[in-house]
Amino acid sequence: METILTIKNCHRAKTVRPVNNPEAPEYEFGWRKKRYEQGMFSCRFNHIITAPDGSEIEVSDLNLKEWVVTSWKYEENMEHLWSAGVNAFYNTSHSPEERAAQAIREFEKELQDDLANIPADEKEAYAKRYTEWVSILFAKHSRIASAMIVGPARFPTRRNESASNAYDHALKEFGAWREKALKRIRQKIEDAKPQEQKDDEEWQAVRAQIMDSAGSIFAIDTQNAPYSRPLFVSNLYGRMETLAKRGKVELLKKAAELVRELNEKFKAKGGKEIFTSRHKFWKLVEAAEAEMAKKAERADLEDIEIEFEGGTIILAFSEDRLQIHHDTKPSSDVIQLLKTKAWRWSRNNCCWQRQLTRNACYSAARVIIGGPKRTCELDEITNYAQMLCQNLPA
Repeated sequence: METILTIKNCHRAKTVRPVNNPEAPEYEFGWRKKRYEQGMFSCRFNHIITAPDGSEIEVSDLNLKEWVVTSWKYEENMEHLWSAGVNAFYNTSHSPEERAAQAIREFEKELQDDLANIPADEKEAYAKRYTEWVSILFAKHSRIASAMIVGPARFPTRRNESASNAYDHALKEFGAWREKALKRIRQKIEDAKPQEQKDDEEWQAVRAQIMDSAGSIFAIDTQNAPYSRPLFVSNLYGRMETLAKRGKVELLKKAAELVRELNEKFKAKGGKEIFTSRHKFWKLVEAAEAEMAKKAERADLEDIEIEFEGGTIILAFSEDRLQIHHDTKPSSDVIQLLKTKAWRWSRNNCCWQRQLTRNACYSAARVIIGGPKRTCELDEITNYAQMLCQNLPA
C-alpha cells in the first residue's frame, strides 16, 4: 500500500513521486529546505523536491498529499504517537501540532543515533522500549498546563507542580534507562570482539598517548614551546607505570620499542631523548613481568571468605578481585558510596568488586565498617582494613 506524504512523516522521506503518476521516476525530497521570514520572530518552511534532471519543485505542507513516498531515510518511527504528542503539548503550547512534530523528530533522531551503534539483534528490542518511554513521557507531559494557555483563573498550581515533578522524574528515569541499556550493549560488543582485536585496540590507544606526549616534548626541544618538559615526561612515565602495575608486558615491550625509534628520530632532528638510557622507564618491562608472576602465584591460592553483618567479603585470588557480597540489596546510600569508591557491580558474580589490592581492602573497610555516614571511629576502620590486608601475600 502506498504511503501518502504528510506532515507526520515528511521529515523522514527520502524519495517521492507524484501520486497520480505511477510510472514517474523517483524524486529526491528535501525536508524544509526553503525558509521564509515572517517578521522578527516568525518564519515558515517549504520543501524542495528535486527531479532526476536537477530541476526543483517547491512544495508547501498543504501540497504534500500530492506526493507518494517511495523510500525512507529510516524505518523506525513514532508516527503512531502523533495524537499522544499533540495531547502532551495541548495545554502548554499555542501550536501543539508543531511542538509534537518537533518532539517526535528529536526523539527519532536520538533513536537513530543510538541504533547506529547497536548490533542488529538488539535493535528491535531497544527501539521498542525507547518508543514505550516516549509514550510515557508524552502521557506525563499531557498533565502539565501553562497559565498562558489555559488562563490564570483558578489555575491548579499545586496539581500542576506535582505533574511537572512527575514528568521530570520520568525524564530522569528514561535517561538512566538509556544510559544503562547502551552501556550494557557496548559491553556486549566489547566482549564479542576477538582477543587479537582487543589487543590491537589497546595498543593503538597506548601508541596514541605516546605519540601525543612525544610531539609536545619535541616541540619544547626544537621550537621553544611554552610548556614544561619534565611535566610531559613525568606524565608519560606515569601512564606507562600504570601499565606495569597491571602486568601489561607485551604493551610495554611495544612501547619501549616505539620510544627507542622516537629517540633516534628526535636526536637526528636536533631534539633530545624522551627518556635517557638511565631512566627508570626502561625497567618497567621487568616490573610488569614481576607483577604477572605475582598474579600467577595468587591465582593458585584458595579464596578467603570473611563474614560481616549483612554479607561476606571474598578475597578472590583466582580472579584477582576483592568482592563484597550482600545478603540483601543495600540501601541507595551504600550503593552510591560503593560507586564513588570505584567499586563496580559484577553481573556474573552478583557482587561489588575491585582489583585485589591494599587500597581495595581499606576501601572495603570504609564501606562496611564506616558506612555512608561513617558511624564509627577511624581506628576501627583501620583495624578492619589491616585484618583484610594480612591475608594478602607479601
